[in-house]
Amino acid sequence: MPPYFVVVLLLFVTDSKSQATSEQENAEETLKIRLRGGEVASEGRIEVKFGEEWGTVCDDDWSLRGAEVACRMMGFDGAIDFVHSGGFGPGEGAILLDNVDCNGDEKSLIDCKHRPLGENDCSHHEDAGVKCNQRKIPHYLLKNWVTASEGLTNMRIKPPRAVRKRLPYLFGRLEILHAEKWRVLCSDGWNQRNAKVVCGQLGFPGATEIGETEHQTGRKGSFWLTNVSCSGDETQLDQCHFNFLNFTIKEKCPTAKAVYIRCTAGDPYTLSTMKKKMKRRHRLHHHIPKKFTEPYELIRLKGGPSIGEGRLEIVRDGRWGTVCHNHFDMRDASVACRQLGFGTAKRVVTHSYYGMAHGPIWMTDVSCNGNEKRLHDCEHTRLSEYYSGYRSFDDSEGCTHYGEVGISCHVPDLGLARRVRIVGGRNPMEGRVEVQIGRTWGAVCSDHWTAAEAMVVCRQLGYGHALQAVKDVWYFDGTVNATEIIMTGAKCMGNEIALQLCVHDGKKHKKCGDPRRTMTPFAGVVCSDGSPDLILDIPTLADSVHLEAVSLSRLQCAAEENCLSSSAADVDLRYSYGIRTLLRFTTRVWNRGRADFRPALTPSDWIWHACHGHFHSMGEFTHYDILSLNRTKMAEGHKASFCLEDSDCDEGVAPRFDCDQPGGGTQGISVGCADTYLYNIDCQWIDITDLTAGNYLFRIHVNPNHLVPESDLLNNEVLCNMKYDQTNVWVWNCHIGDDFDPTVAAKYYKESIYP
Repeated sequence: MPPYFVVVLLLFVTDSKSQATSEQENAEETLKIRLRGGEVASEGRIEVKFGEEWGTVCDDDWSLRGAEVACRMMGFDGAIDFVHSGGFGPGEGAILLDNVDCNGDEKSLIDCKHRPLGENDCSHHEDAGVKCNQRKIPHYLLKNWVTASEGLTNMRIKPPRAVRKRLPYLFGRLEILHAEKWRVLCSDGWNQRNAKVVCGQLGFPGATEIGETEHQTGRKGSFWLTNVSCSGDETQLDQCHFNFLNFTIKEKCPTAKAVYIRCTAGDPYTLSTMKKKMKRRHRLHHHIPKKFTEPYELIRLKGGPSIGEGRLEIVRDGRWGTVCHNHFDMRDASVACRQLGFGTAKRVVTHSYYGMAHGPIWMTDVSCNGNEKRLHDCEHTRLSEYYSGYRSFDDSEGCTHYGEVGISCHVPDLGLARRVRIVGGRNPMEGRVEVQIGRTWGAVCSDHWTAAEAMVVCRQLGYGHALQAVKDVWYFDGTVNATEIIMTGAKCMGNEIALQLCVHDGKKHKKCGDPRRTMTPFAGVVCSDGSPDLILDIPTLADSVHLEAVSLSRLQCAAEENCLSSSAADVDLRYSYGIRTLLRFTTRVWNRGRADFRPALTPSDWIWHACHGHFHSMGEFTHYDILSLNRTKMAEGHKASFCLEDSDCDEGVAPRFDCDQPGGGTQGISVGCADTYLYNIDCQWIDITDLTAGNYLFRIHVNPNHLVPESDLLNNEVLCNMKYDQTNVWVWNCHIGDDFDPTVAAKYYKESIYP
């Protein structure tokens, strides 16, 4: 053979090896990971995907350092423990990784030392697993984490051409995405139980019979699954039995017909129902409270980062309470999800993953057979004791607020995430907000932009909670030219699932801002996985309310902070012996969320108060008001600023914020801690010197202007009945309005309740 042929052959072999290595490296960079076999979403057997194949990880050299890497890949904040010897059950398929030896700081398991992919000397009884910290990493997007078999989770309903296209799609051909192509299912063996499971996975509570239709012919060569057999209790299709058709050789479907389904939409979550709710909010003063009677009105989710996800709460005797996580499983969760108007459950999370509640725990040891229409109909242990403890959860101690269950449900595709976007940020979770109204994209006016609106945008996009509501955005330039403002006057409660469903000015949007402003009046957001949740300690407040008569001469420092009513403004406090009547009380504000509450202002904007000897980080943290029964403000506390710190903490939680340190220290409220203002502190009062005798409402409102985002803004206001005769004061029935059936809460605001 001539020498130059050898050279050419060597070059070809070298190039082939280089290309193979490059292809393998590219595949390794996209290594995906999931957990299977665990009781909660944060633990289980590790399975990784290389190319088109899922496989397991051998426990040779497996350690806590490797578990740390695996947990971070899935968005968890580190590992609690590593599991070996098939502790979560043996897997199936190939063992793709062996001798995984990590330092602990790698971004992916593929960056750790390991044998070549696919080489191992293990069996599935050596499959590795992890137990991850349930707390999520802030700003984490689920790029590599997969919760179920990929090939059977991305499915859709394809409506026939003659059917009007309106989301959500309820009727049409069932299609599943596989190998970047939409495949259809063979109708051989298809039945109503299969349709119920599929509709549940698509976010619908039920399915109806459709019979034969002329639309049922499948595309030639596109059939993929056949002989599907479900019991009807499964939460997703990959838990059923089925056979694959080899579409590469165009294996035929015996019936030559594709599967068509018709799903039943949940009553409260159709677009038409949501639009009716928005219209009712425009007429709030005409709204008459209605008692909860529908199944979906007796159950709710709180504190979740997206629709269909959150802490599970139920109503009993007109009062909202939680469910203990003891023995709560996916079947129980599916009953709850369908009662809410969603499909089947995606996962169950324990240990108050979505934040702790503050009221009663109504139910534990739930056991459903899966066919119940309401969670109340399942077998369960009824709890009547009012649990208020926040100690660490232990099964031997019973249920506490550390043991509340949360669920995540399959929800229908309403197309809402495609009608809003954030552009120009440093990462996908921040930027200028742009919305679509009709076919037009445009910016949102930031004149009245608050955390409530920012929360809705982040939830609508599936980016979790809001970290910050940004006004007058100018540095988020973006690449899409949509600078015309098409939405003004947006006002959300914070629990809506789309910005378009909040009250706003509509097509006749008004002018935005002052035309002389130098910065652009655009609204922006910064999203995050975690969020705080402030709740006022009601017993502490109710037990501490009392009257005190104080000489003006002792109130000079308080007057400098404008803590007295307007009638004291013109009095020279240095020489006055007048008396002011003060309604004093203690406020203790707990953070029961999943992230620290930080002040709205940066330390450079904090204000030094010489009278009190420390910096104040928030101008408006809590409002104190006396209201008439028709909600007219009769007297108000003028407390101008607050210093936030960890005054009290739950057992086992160490305080971290202290505002008395030099320079203002670090201010905020840690998760599991409270900021306490005792009744004897300056300005911890309402000046009621000018208030006449009568029946009133006493109101405390935390984070009233929504300056800081929270996972729930509807539990920030406490109202009490108050009777005042200018000598004595009585306060009772202190409550959070969101804790009750509307008809129950309405009784507290009527004259008939006063003696």
